[in-house]
Amino acid sequence: MRTLFKRIDGIALSLVFFYLLIVVFSGICLDPNSTVVMNGNPIASLATAFGFVTVESVGMQSYIMLVLMAVYAFLFALAVVIEVRLAGYYDEKPYSAKWISIYAASFIVLFGLGIGIGSASHLAFENGMDLLGQSLAFTGESFLVALVVALVLYLSLFFLVLLVYSLVYRRKPLEESSPKSEEAEKLEELEAKVDEVMDVEDVSSAFATRERATAVGTASGPLPNDDFYGLDRNRVFPGLSLIDSRAEMVDVKKFDDDGLDLRTIADSFRDYLAGEEGLYYEKTAVRAFVAGLSASRLIILQGLSGTGKSSIARYFSNFISEKSFFVLVQATWRDRTSILGYWNDFSKTYNETEFLKRLYQATYESQDINVMVLDEMNIARIEYYFADFLSIMEYPLDERVLKIMNLPYDFTPPEHLQDGNLKIPETTWFIGTANRDDSTYTITDKVYDRAIVISFNDRNEPFSVKKIPEPISISYSHLMGLFAEAQKDEEKRLSKADWSKFRSILNKTYEDFEITFGNRVYHQIELFVPVFVACGGSKEEALDFMFAEKIASKLEGRYEEFVKDALIALRDEIDRTYGKNAFPLTHERLAHYLRRFS
Repeated sequence: MRTLFKRIDGIALSLVFFYLLIVVFSGICLDPNSTVVMNGNPIASLATAFGFVTVESVGMQSYIMLVLMAVYAFLFALAVVIEVRLAGYYDEKPYSAKWISIYAASFIVLFGLGIGIGSASHLAFENGMDLLGQSLAFTGESFLVALVVALVLYLSLFFLVLLVYSLVYRRKPLEESSPKSEEAEKLEELEAKVDEVMDVEDVSSAFATRERATAVGTASGPLPNDDFYGLDRNRVFPGLSLIDSRAEMVDVKKFDDDGLDLRTIADSFRDYLAGEEGLYYEKTAVRAFVAGLSASRLIILQGLSGTGKSSIARYFSNFISEKSFFVLVQATWRDRTSILGYWNDFSKTYNETEFLKRLYQATYESQDINVMVLDEMNIARIEYYFADFLSIMEYPLDERVLKIMNLPYDFTPPEHLQDGNLKIPETTWFIGTANRDDSTYTITDKVYDRAIVISFNDRNEPFSVKKIPEPISISYSHLMGLFAEAQKDEEKRLSKADWSKFRSILNKTYEDFEITFGNRVYHQIELFVPVFVACGGSKEEALDFMFAEKIASKLEGRYEEFVKDALIALRDEIDRTYGKNAFPLTHERLAHYLRRFS
């Protein structure tokens, strides 16, 4: 919830309050029978200059009317402040016809109460109603004269403050003349100390102790400027600003891309996992992992716990001489703030997550492959906390921009957070691990269709490695160049004949199960298959993998009477089209489904 009252509201109410004090004092000065001030005082002379008629019969009833109108005037000012803030709270324009009518209604009600109660008070005095007209004239003259006096006083005070301010800071540029608050000075001292002893990743923890107050500014218009009064980007975004300050001091990384091709990368990675880490994977899984990087920026590794899902994600970064970023998804994650952070209205800072800072850091590393792992990603609903990324992945790489926060127009943000937007670095891949048990949520087709999914259902048999490969050093541009080269190779691409054969089993699946896929998956297959072949596989192996994960997986949980016969018919169609057991992954999955009907 947004804060209802702001500092500007307190200033406005204070000005109204002092104006109403001037109103009461002006009334005393206009009273010809006053014993407090002398006749002919400056305020009375000002009223005469305006042509006001002197009210001769000013009694207690007139003062009651004046004070009541002053009280209700203050209540009207308070009501308007509250109503303006309520309009902002509901994301409505405070000067729309709706809210102007509300302000007008408040004025009519409070003005009517002031006049009504003031008039009724005259009944308590002898001949009080006969003097009602003079009391109203006395009240009106007091408010009008006080308005002139208040404007003169406020303007005089403003220019006096401006004069003193200019004299004190006469030797400093105007934009630097604002004195630093004690809190800002302490923050600078803290940052200076942190710079000396910590690196960029560790610095962020120094700012993580602030408690979460409220998340705003992510869906509405820019935050009010008074929320950012006296704040700069070092205070609002301490971690991101620190990354900016260190960017120029980071040495440019050198890569050794010579002699690296996709087959070498896939085979060496598999041997590296076996020899260095004691992890054993089938060739198809490793090739699918590398080829999957070319087809989607989201890879999902799913299966039973302990089958090596997290390991392949972690050690791939080690193998290419990078460092992957791991975040353990929490069951309490409900929205984007869990990974992207939020504006804390209490501390006036943006609560930066490690996930956000890693993304921001990657904007300075144009050739480093950035792997961000969401471990146990389906322990919470992916569509909730990862929704922004799922949508953005539909855009071209250079248009994938995240709205982090709406900022005031005059606020200077961190270098790569222009207008509160962060461009997702092209070098970034998201890899999610997903367990399949009762403690997790089902991953929906919306997520599956945007990702390359690799299933791990069994532990693989160990194999020996003659020589453990050394980690490689490959740049982002070289890896993308290898992908593009494979995808342009006509021998590795799917020909019209290849698509014709594959569509025959797709049509069979649609006829029997009404399951198919759209252009997004077709495009993934076109990108995936040639890279898979370049990694040492065949087109049939690549199509088998994609059919098993994209089509056959959707048959999970189907128990209708016709399903058993339809599964057998689909298996036979695959055998007739590609040959006996040409699609081993699909056959294994279909056999698993058929065992349920035994």
